[in-house]
Amino acid sequence: MTVASGGYWVIGLCADWCHVCRGMKPDFDQMPRLLPDARWVWLDIEDHDDLLGDLDITTFPTYLIASDEGIHLLAPGPTKADALARFVAPYLRQAVAPMAHDEMLWQLLGRVRERASP
Repeated sequence: MTVASGGYWVIGLCADWCHVCRGMKPDFDQMPRLLPDARWVWLDIEDHDDLLGDLDITTFPTYLIASDEGIHLLAPGPTKADALARFVAPYLRQAVAPMAHDEMLWQLLGRVRERASP
């Protein structure tokens, strides 16, 4: 699958029923202003389970960080804006290489990018 270019993407994989995610959403919404070098997407896994394919997210929030080079991270992460900015910054500085190719995550990124395009 070819994924259209678009710099860095930070996808917050969350669920509305999760109180931690609901608390994090306002902070996540501020991230494009704090770190405009990435495309930020909040993805409720219940509302958009069609995008996840076989991916099973069990810890919230989980972040997918990706670039044109590949998938850099899929892991649970911070719940506050300042900690999230520190968590993401090394990726945006290109200080972290992509992990081994994971077709399922690459396809998820492609579906999210397609859905997020104007």
